[in-house]
Amino acid sequence: MFFDVKLAKHVFGASKVAATASTAKLELLKRLGVDWIIDYTKENVEEIQEKFDVVYDTVGLKVVKEGGKVVSISKPAVGAIFYGLSSSGITLEKLEPYLENGKVKAVIDPKSLFSFANTMEAFAYLETSRATGKVVIYPIP
Repeated sequence: MFFDVKLAKHVFGASKVAATASTAKLELLKRLGVDWIIDYTKENVEEIQEKFDVVYDTVGLKVVKEGGKVVSISKPAVGAIFYGLSSSGITLEKLEPYLENGKVKAVIDPKSLFSFANTMEAFAYLETSRATGKVVIYPIP
């Protein structure tokens, strides 16, 4: 999700980005430039009156306005566009200028630099759903 905020703003030109997170991750969303931050532990996102043009949905929310688009990486709702990311040369070439100038960059979880020998620990950490950004396993030197 964190990479998607930068893509929305800098690559796709979104004028405003709203994002949900738990209380512990709200400050990170501020640093990433999210305009409207919703703490899903305190608000029911589906009860928010505001509706959105495009929703990148990882859990099945119903907050898109009539005529809007839902892009889903979970089991898509009826009418949603399923999105599965794959890295191809073409995709990376399109992203290159944004990555090179630093407008778009990956967020690395500060607790997630695991050596190759600790790969099982890294996967266990991923399964907690507490990672903030990408989990990195670095190779044997």
